[in-house]
Amino acid sequence: GLIGAVEIVAEKGTNRRFGPGGKAGFVVRDICIANRVMVRGVKDSIVMSPPLIITPAEIDFMVDTIAAALDAAEPALRAL
Repeated sequence: GLIGAVEIVAEKGTNRRFGPGGKAGFVVRDICIANRVMVRGVKDSIVMSPPLIITPAEIDFMVDTIAAALDAAEPALRAL
């Protein structure tokens, strides 16, 4: 099957984490799910397993929703 992941870091290029405990993935996960994209939060990552028959339009929706969720989660992540 198809699987992908996004690692969430506080500073691009340094791999610096937002805080101890690996909670960033759960913050972003909740926003994604509220916007109709099912992902799994795993510590400081989100994991998605779309069907192999996913369409280009569905991929665009998934990527756009994840990007928007990362932007929306930034204030909460900075507080971790």
